[in-house]
Amino acid sequence: MKYAIRERLHQLMDKRTPSKDEADILRTLIWLENILQSHGVGRKELSRLIDMKGGESTRTVSRWFQGTHAVKQKQVAEIAKIFEGSELIYKLPVFRLLMNKPIRKTELTKIVAPYISKIAGLQCWVFPDPSHPENKDLPFPPCFINDTETLIERGDLYGFTAIIYLVRLAEAEKNALNHMQYIQCAYRALPGLCRHPLFAKYWEEALSCLKNIHYREMTSILLVRPIDAIIEKQIFSPEHITRRLLRPRDQETHRFTELETPYELADFH
Repeated sequence: MKYAIRERLHQLMDKRTPSKDEADILRTLIWLENILQSHGVGRKELSRLIDMKGGESTRTVSRWFQGTHAVKQKQVAEIAKIFEGSELIYKLPVFRLLMNKPIRKTELTKIVAPYISKIAGLQCWVFPDPSHPENKDLPFPPCFINDTETLIERGDLYGFTAIIYLVRLAEAEKNALNHMQYIQCAYRALPGLCRHPLFAKYWEEALSCLKNIHYREMTSILLVRPIDAIIEKQIFSPEHITRRLLRPRDQETHRFTELETPYELADFH
């Protein structure tokens, strides 16, 4: 199986590849944030419910919030008995797709299978309609698997998930050109993900996870560089209109205005 460049460097330097995946930490933080927001509890109350064993605190929740430890699936299942439905966020496919390790094509297919249907014999993404106010609750019909522009226009978790799937698929197929093209789309889609109430606080962690996936392919490393400042600006802008038809028109050209590109390409001149 193909190794990422960072993994190969660790091998050459006779060092172990870090065992703690940043995507696991991100998943833990988002899972915690969902419990806080959806169930109306604070950190102290959460710690009291989870940490206390034999009258003493295990400081488990504190380590989760600090990003030094990731919650385990068994713990998620146990805590779901207290906070009903909290495990659903943990199980979102986006976190598995962001894991900084090789993923086989067969496994990728299983991860996204719940969101793919055949329509007129063609595979399409079928997601819930976006809820971001910029899209004004307009419906998005199913779209073809490789329709990255429609996925970016969704401006949400699901559009980003689909694009990361395409990035990982290109990696699994060792298709450097597709990887380079799809990673550009992923950076364009990232602000839509991070404007989600659960992800906004942890946008830097999400960006770091995306960079880890980016840096698994040498061609993409050499030719594409994300611009963190633009990504941050789009995440926290009062308005980030991803749907082209809802954007204002340029007064001179009468074309719909374009969003700022959050990456730059290598110049060989």
